[in-house]
Amino acid sequence: MSTFVSADFISLVLRVAVGAAMIVHGLPKAKGGWGKQAGQWIGSMGVPPAAATLVTILEFFGGIFLIVGLIVPVVAAFFVIEFLGIISMKIGKMKAGFSPAGSKPGYELDFTYLVLSLAILLLGSGAYSVDALLRIL
Repeated sequence: MSTFVSADFISLVLRVAVGAAMIVHGLPKAKGGWGKQAGQWIGSMGVPPAAATLVTILEFFGGIFLIVGLIVPVVAAFFVIEFLGIISMKIGKMKAGFSPAGSKPGYELDFTYLVLSLAILLLGSGAYSVDALLRIL
């Protein structure tokens, strides 16, 4: 069976799309003091505020790393862990359903990012990456 596009190209498209989205999520937090406001918010739910700083760093720099294709499996694995945590927090602490209902949040976007991150993890960096250029992963 032949494919229309290569797995390397699919990996590139997914990396750039998810990486850009993560930068968009991380940049406002970084401008606000590397997750300070987010840290206060998640601290109110019993999560250590330092986790917000780590998430901010992951989203901003991890997004850049995905776009250029640097240590992609490592970054994708961290995103999988992040979104599993977010989904767990939304279900457990916020009583969220899959889709938003009234004033309750949903976790469908987080689930989508989880699946995309898992796909990137499984596909790997691909030929169009710094990883391939440096032959590191």
